[in-house]
Amino acid sequence: MNNLKFFVIADEHTIMAFSLAGVRGKVAHTPGQVQKLLAQSWEDPEVGLVLITERLADQVREVVDGARRDRLRPLILEIPDLAGPIAQKESLLDRLRSLMGLPR
Repeated sequence: MNNLKFFVIADEHTIMAFSLAGVRGKVAHTPGQVQKLLAQSWEDPEVGLVLITERLADQVREVVDGARRDRLRPLILEIPDLAGPIAQKESLLDRLRSLMGLPR
């Protein structure tokens, strides 16, 4: 368990960019595909961090927020895709405060 790996859920271009660095991942386009890949990552004992693009995470927001709240592993981190960050996106710190019921 000392060598936990990253797993990326993203579009084709983002997956290709991460694969050049040796990080494995899968392409997803639909909410169903995203949920399936998240479930697979939860079942894999080697995955310690899931990187998911903001746009895909927004498609399954309740699932992502629920996993962050209820699961210790893997950690889920939203990243911008190659189109860039989503404007007016809530920061990770604000989202964590919201999930924990803390004031902003």
